[in-house]
Amino acid sequence: MNWKFWEKKEKDTNAPSKSKFREWLDALIWAGGAALLIRTFFLEAFMIPTSSMERTMMVGDFLFVSKFHYGPRIPMTFLSVPFVHNKLPFVNVPSFLEWIRIPYMRLPGFVDIKRNDIVVFNYPADDIKPNNPELGPVRIPSFKENYIKRCVAQAGDTLEIRDGQVYINGQPGWNPPDMQYQYYVLTEGGLSYDYLKKLGFRPETSDNFNWRQTHIPNVYEMFLTDSIRNILSVWPNIKRIEKNVMPKYSENDTIPINRISNIEFFPNHPDYHWNLDQFGPLYLPKRGDKISLTLKNLPLYQRCIQAYERHKLEVKNGKIYIDDKETSEYTFEMNYYFMMGDNRYNSQDSRFWGMVPEDHIIGKPLFVLFSIERGIRWNRIFKIPQ
Repeated sequence: MNWKFWEKKEKDTNAPSKSKFREWLDALIWAGGAALLIRTFFLEAFMIPTSSMERTMMVGDFLFVSKFHYGPRIPMTFLSVPFVHNKLPFVNVPSFLEWIRIPYMRLPGFVDIKRNDIVVFNYPADDIKPNNPELGPVRIPSFKENYIKRCVAQAGDTLEIRDGQVYINGQPGWNPPDMQYQYYVLTEGGLSYDYLKKLGFRPETSDNFNWRQTHIPNVYEMFLTDSIRNILSVWPNIKRIEKNVMPKYSENDTIPINRISNIEFFPNHPDYHWNLDQFGPLYLPKRGDKISLTLKNLPLYQRCIQAYERHKLEVKNGKIYIDDKETSEYTFEMNYYFMMGDNRYNSQDSRFWGMVPEDHIIGKPLFVLFSIERGIRWNRIFKIPQ
């Protein structure tokens, strides 16, 4: 036995030395392993692809997202290509296999999701309404498409939207300063883009447009914050600015409001006629909640029970069966959240596909690392989303 283990051993001069290729390969393996560990459990970079959080988060923002704030998820399958999200580069081929699916587990985080937090999560409806139709349905939560929205209601809240204003537990919710609504702007002689671009508007033909002319001459559709609406209201050639608010459904309507333009809103059931501006009330379950189930409220919670918590649910002869047992109540296994974009009329969010379960939560955005769209936005670098 060597009792002088602390003494430095002499180098074995007879041992074969590593080649440069082997040294580089070892370094790459260690660096790749460390990067994969950081990406899985600590930090990941994301890019904002759409304008659903416009003015708060801009298209072309590259940001770091913390996974340790809310607690990192344990990988839901190990049969996947590292450093690739849900498809292989340049082709619509899944980067993962569903042969082994690991149950949802999450390590402890530092904070809980709070109301009005900006949250990165997986698009819940990717298994029934694929974000990428060519890729097809994605059933494992961690491989569904990444979305970023604001959590306007947390587990245990009752949410309602009246004339576009969010109410939480009967009280008006907080409105982000850069929240945008859709307006119709009547002008005399049209609008000049030279003036509009100073207010952050894109060209009218942009894929992520925030203004465009309607089929009516001199009338424009615009997404405006309160402050920009106030600026435009004093321009001499602007005659009227009218906010677009979808009306509440009336039994006298010949066409249900929530079916205009073939748009469907959660829960997509004939007993409910909710839309972008008239929604709820909806109670968001928290883990351990026991809720009475009726045929009336079942459409609100059916997907939670079946798709997210993976129970068999059937209705037979007017009675509800869960896992083949007749029941009139259900105890929820996860927390649920209601996510909305700050750009309220240009956002695919919980008003369309319902609540976001906790196993779809990715993390909290920390800061913008880089931002580019038709040039670098220097004023957004290191900006903290709020």
